[in-house]
Amino acid sequence: MNIFSDGYQPVEVKGRKVQEVIKVGSVHSQEDSLELVFYLKGEKDIRGMAERLARDETTGSWVGKGSPTALFQKAMADIDKIYVYGKGEGVIIMRTPLSNTQKDNLLYQIMMLAVGGPVLEFVYYSSVAFLDFRLPEKVLKKFPGPGFGLKGIRKLLGIRYPRPIMGTIIKPCAGLTPEEVAEKCYQAARGGCQFIKDDEKMLGPEYCPEEKKIKLVSQALRKAYKETGNRCIYAPHLVARADKLLEKARRFIHWGATGLMLNVILGHNMEVLQMLRECPDINVPLYAHSGGRSGISTGPRRIDDTVWVKLVRLAGGDFFQHGVFGVQDVHVCSREKGLLKHLIRVMREEKTGIKDMIPVAAGGLSLEKIPENLREHYQEKFGYGVALLAGSHLLNDPAGPEEASRKIAGLIDSFCQQPKKHR
Repeated sequence: MNIFSDGYQPVEVKGRKVQEVIKVGSVHSQEDSLELVFYLKGEKDIRGMAERLARDETTGSWVGKGSPTALFQKAMADIDKIYVYGKGEGVIIMRTPLSNTQKDNLLYQIMMLAVGGPVLEFVYYSSVAFLDFRLPEKVLKKFPGPGFGLKGIRKLLGIRYPRPIMGTIIKPCAGLTPEEVAEKCYQAARGGCQFIKDDEKMLGPEYCPEEKKIKLVSQALRKAYKETGNRCIYAPHLVARADKLLEKARRFIHWGATGLMLNVILGHNMEVLQMLRECPDINVPLYAHSGGRSGISTGPRRIDDTVWVKLVRLAGGDFFQHGVFGVQDVHVCSREKGLLKHLIRVMREEKTGIKDMIPVAAGGLSLEKIPENLREHYQEKFGYGVALLAGSHLLNDPAGPEEASRKIAGLIDSFCQQPKKHR
């Protein structure tokens, strides 16, 4: 028995079987609740810990004279089901009533109701993981979702199904002039790159001012398009205080940016991403950078990657880096094949009114790993629906960025032309 429909097993219960299912039964309906999934482990009875956690994450204990009011009792979250894995250990399904929320600003409220209280701090259990959340249809409709989806990005760039999106990340991370950035982009685009983003360490210092860099890159990519017919999106790093973000995003687009990148884990948050997505004149793909996520999604008190991917997709991210199949020595998230497969499903699963999000394979992606990553991302509906971003492996090629790009493009061509049974 698996908690997730695709068979994904979080690290806490990987390879283990459910010993017992306790069907407690929530008083709250799924249609009127935010459903939360937690792993919990402690020395006490799992049901007792779970029920205490549900209370503490909504109302807390009744304070005052007399008995708790009917409103207090109606506002308290409760437990619907517990999957027991051992003594004092299990995965709990909690329902918290949406009547506790305002109608707007839901991303903030979801996280407040899930882990905004002391759920990650309490000491009456030793380990806890926020594994997933589920929203009723009427709430899903309130979110914008990605602006383009894979189909929209392919149309924007003139990419035929089932081909992937090929790209790179500007390296080195810092220490480049605007002219050097533009030249690297020009060569990569001439070789076939279709998506280029700044490295996250490119912050717009005095030696590489944002306006000059974006304008020069825009000119370089237009030149490459005239010479080759290859379209390429450029997503510069959007560095700004939250109250100045929209103004700067508009300037970036005016200067020639055809995409935008910002960190949504440590630098900003999901609400900022949603604000950009819902702004009518920010009509470019949004790359939600994932830096810092493994510091939050690993350890004995954590928020699973499933949650982050769902939040990014709801908020409007078009691209999100999940990891690289076959690479064990770069990013923590790439070490678990089951996790990568699960996150691809989360990015693509059918949600009314919400487009799919494009998984980004980056972080140690070399030429040798491209076939494996194409295979693992293939699905009939999406084809090879992945953005392959080879940064250092492409830009550090002895033959130069243009030839390295041609090499990767040739490999993709060859792979896509083979009969499926040989891929």
